[in-house]
Amino acid sequence: MRNPIQVPGPTRRNILRLFALSLAGQAGCGYSLRAPYDTNVKTVFVPPFRSVSFRREVQLQLTELVQKEIEKRTPYKVVGRIEEADTILEGTVNYADKNIMVENPENLPRQLTATMQVSVNWIHNPPLDYERNRDPTVVSETTYFAPELGETTTTAFYRTSQNLATQIVDMMEEPWSAGEGKD
Repeated sequence: MRNPIQVPGPTRRNILRLFALSLAGQAGCGYSLRAPYDTNVKTVFVPPFRSVSFRREVQLQLTELVQKEIEKRTPYKVVGRIEEADTILEGTVNYADKNIMVENPENLPRQLTATMQVSVNWIHNPPLDYERNRDPTVVSETTYFAPELGETTTTAFYRTSQNLATQIVDMMEEPWSAGEGKD
């Protein structure tokens, strides 16, 4: 019977060499490992979001979640006074409602949706000329929930607000420009 040829597996040193080579290969191509945030901005003021919906206090919950998300995921510091801020992130909850999707045989809700739509605007402090008449960006989110499983409207709107806060902070990244990525 023949003995199979033993091929040594990758060593830790070889894996580190490959990783270093891959990083070195990207260094001159305009790629970066840093998050794509504007380095000229250091502080953000997030006033309490306004609401034109009839659902109570969702705007306050959303404001708090956006502030926490900014602190957690961006290099920006949230400040409590507008005078200390480089930029202002303001928003309005335009729509917040729940809708029945499925009813059980006794006409009780089995599956519902919690939907929110928010207009947000991120401007410099003081606003630049092109920002003065700019329309806000509209983001929306829908979350499904089932009361039969113990989920409540409160928890559904909290999850919806969490997802909206993530979307809003994602929009704070710098957009890709046509010149990036070229040598």
